[in-house]
Amino acid sequence: MGKQNTYKVILALFLALTMVLSVFALLLNPRSETEQEAPQSTPQQEKYNPEYWTMNQPFYSISDALNMTPVDAVSASYTDLEGMTPQMMQWVRQDVTVINEADIIYNSTTTKVYYAALKEGENNSFLLLSIMYPERNDFEYIEYPQQIAGYYILVRQEPQLNGLYNVMGTPTILAPGDTIGGVLEIITSLNKTATAYDRYAGLLSKAEPAPYQMLSSNVSFAKQYYMGVGLNNGSYVRTTAYLDLNSTTLKKLNQLKANSTEKGFTEYNVTGEGNYTTVKIAGPDLFRVLSEETS
Repeated sequence: MGKQNTYKVILALFLALTMVLSVFALLLNPRSETEQEAPQSTPQQEKYNPEYWTMNQPFYSISDALNMTPVDAVSASYTDLEGMTPQMMQWVRQDVTVINEADIIYNSTTTKVYYAALKEGENNSFLLLSIMYPERNDFEYIEYPQQIAGYYILVRQEPQLNGLYNVMGTPTILAPGDTIGGVLEIITSLNKTATAYDRYAGLLSKAEPAPYQMLSSNVSFAKQYYMGVGLNNGSYVRTTAYLDLNSTTLKKLNQLKANSTEKGFTEYNVTGEGNYTTVKIAGPDLFRVLSEETS
């Protein structure tokens, strides 16, 4: 078993035991002897404890987030509300439900959020990364008594978040135990560690970072699909990129380009490079840009 898998298994085991036993937890740490210790919760927990906020990683694009994500991500989205116009913010708050869910989870206002769905064999998991303002740990939790890789682990106690764990900071992490283990292994490893970014690097190279970005390897028309939406020189720009796009969809995209001027677009380019196809459209009307077909 490799170092990364060993690390994830160890962390998943002690986090699971924390929830099941609630009084005694078994922690296996390769750098110390096996210990047993009981997590302690305080009756009056602080709404903000700066000691917990130790995570500090780049979080400016979906690429940054994927570089913290284990390799088995099948889809992901990244939203930077601070980089959006009011109209874009209205759109994502209506359509990207994870933003409002993060607001509720942390009892604060989300400014950036990333959500990835992970699948390894028959096992499904997820990773939620976010930045909030104000910074708060105003929720029900038990502080695990020993730091892991220098980070505090907060065990969520709400019934709807049973089995989930937080690491607070930039960004704040919420995930099941095995996924938390994978993330901490990636960010603390002294050696190059495989991440989800490696899987999608070619696709991401076809587009510039944008306030809204999503990608998926679970679509019917291509092996991989990306969409990014942003603003440039007063026009809304949507870039879609595809790996191994099927011929039917490519033909359709070229047909859509034919009457793009009549539809109010100021730019409509379909380009191909190797196995990748990129479509870039722009126009002054956000919802017209968003509603143009992508497949």
